[in-house]
Amino acid sequence: MRIVIAIVLGAVTLAGCERDPVAEQTGQGGARSVADVVAHVGGRAIGLSEVEALMEAEELDAETALQQRVDQELLAQEAERLGFAVEPDGERMVERLMVRTMLHDLEKENSPESITKEELSEDYAFYIDKFRIPERRRSWHILVKDSGEAAESLAKSILRELRQAKDPRAVFDRYADGGPEGTELEVTTEDLPAIAKIGSLEKPYEDALFDAESEGPLNEVVETSYGWHAIVVAEIVPAEQLSIEDVEDESRDRLSHAKRALKLVKTVQALQTEGLVEYNAEVVDRLLSMAGLPERTE
Repeated sequence: MRIVIAIVLGAVTLAGCERDPVAEQTGQGGARSVADVVAHVGGRAIGLSEVEALMEAEELDAETALQQRVDQELLAQEAERLGFAVEPDGERMVERLMVRTMLHDLEKENSPESITKEELSEDYAFYIDKFRIPERRRSWHILVKDSGEAAESLAKSILRELRQAKDPRAVFDRYADGGPEGTELEVTTEDLPAIAKIGSLEKPYEDALFDAESEGPLNEVVETSYGWHAIVVAEIVPAEQLSIEDVEDESRDRLSHAKRALKLVKTVQALQTEGLVEYNAEVVDRLLSMAGLPERTE
């Protein structure tokens, strides 16, 4: 997972940068002279200051920044090898444009429209449970914000009103202005959106809501950390299975993005196996042991 994140972020960072954060010098033959070389990638030097600048710009730890900078350089050299060249107006600008062109071609080859019906069917079958929308319930309640016996008694009185009223919502509207005269207890009202039973509400409220067999006021008041609730089930939305047509656009976008990411991973991994990356152990250790940064994990 680390290499996937590093590659994708590295590619995007390099493709989108407007200026290089590191001051570099270009000598004869295009070879860069960099102080405190932390690694060589295909003969090109990566300086400690480059990695530090990337850490600051992207808020990365040292190890991730180093890997990302190496990935950037590998992709830049691969773009150059594939012939994505431009008129030279600064070495780093050339690299950025080459990688941007390579990524653009990669995106065209793996666009959402390129995903086949067979791929969509396989993806739908694999994720079918995630395309199932569980039953949801919408509710509203009148809350007496206290945990004492007086609060419980008032909540029960309100619930009786709700159960006896021809229009329970009229009772809700009346208590929206506060509790009845002569009580010092705070009373509030609230409408809640349709929710699934996934622990998004306090358990006593959620359990009571989903234990109800039908819409309408509950049989009993419910106590939570907020106080005592007189609850009305406003709507029960049945569970639903989304069809493959319902999720097609989302699936195409996700599958095409995954294909592009996998292609980048394979590209960088293949380049790394060719021995193009050579680290300077002394400078790497110095980078990874900088104060305030995570230690390298073996």
